[in-house]
Amino acid sequence: MTQRKDIDTMRRRRDIDGLIAALSEPEEIVRLTAAEALGLVGDERALEPLEQLKFSDSDAGVRRAASVAHAQVAARLAARKAAEGIPREL
Repeated sequence: MTQRKDIDTMRRRRDIDGLIAALSEPEEIVRLTAAEALGLVGDERALEPLEQLKFSDSDAGVRRAASVAHAQVAARLAARKAAEGIPREL
């Protein structure tokens, strides 16, 4: 079972799979903290799990955190794609 203190370690290590797995933990605070960490990391692999969580979690705080995190990841992905589309100067 993942504990809240483990989430920060996973975030620093960019353990996306571990953070995504923590979204299924029984404790609301663990799910909420994992969602927030995924938003900070901004990895696109988190988009689908966060999308599911923001509509399905039983706790309103977790749903809200997942929604914010989903928006953060989507914004980072959009910014990256926009930056890649800008021609580089020679």
